[in-house]
Amino acid sequence: MTALTRFSDAEDAMHEGRHDDALQGFIWLYQHALAEDPSLEEMRYYLVGMWVELGRAYPKALDALRTIRSDKAKALLAGENDRELFWDIVIIDSELGDTAATYQFYKALADASPVFAAECALIAMPAIVEAQDYALAAKLMPPAEPFVREMARVLEQDIAAIRQRPFSHAPERRAEITTYVTEVQRVLTVLAGNGEPDEAARIKTLAVSLIKSPSVRRDVAAGLSKRSMPPRSSRR
Repeated sequence: MTALTRFSDAEDAMHEGRHDDALQGFIWLYQHALAEDPSLEEMRYYLVGMWVELGRAYPKALDALRTIRSDKAKALLAGENDRELFWDIVIIDSELGDTAATYQFYKALADASPVFAAECALIAMPAIVEAQDYALAAKLMPPAEPFVREMARVLEQDIAAIRQRPFSHAPERRAEITTYVTEVQRVLTVLAGNGEPDEAARIKTLAVSLIKSPSVRRDVAAGLSKRSMPPRSSRR
């Protein structure tokens, strides 16, 4: 039985109310699918969302997911420096709606393995900013202007590649612009949260002006204008 067949069977079991069958399928897929087919990484991430949905009807499923998360956290704190384990924790916390847990775990990891934690800083950054620990975010974040310039370069490169594809590229275009806007806004949030509103305003203007395509530039400007700046405070 292939991993995709197991996934289909587990999904059917969930929708048919065979909750424990679904849970056992999810556990197998989460632990073994990538060994069978590395291209199933995206499916594995999607699986976590389904797992949380299953947990709403079957609390035992959430207990199992939290146990997996706890085991990964223990492994990292014990010195297993594996970024994929950290990514797994971030994704599980996100699907559980508990980014505060990511923030608290990152601080514990920084105490236990500071060099490895630094390698995971950008992965943890959304949770750190959401926790309003702007001082920590500023310490870990790359310098604002070079970072935004590189993000703009990547956006233009990706948009150009999308335009060469034969099918409709509107959804991918929106996704790339949204990613850019989100990353830039995070930089602006950290700057403003650390009492640098003038620098935040300058970087915002730069982030728009770097985009050469008029239509993409317009969408970036609109996206940045929709997002409000945070209070000028920093959790220590």
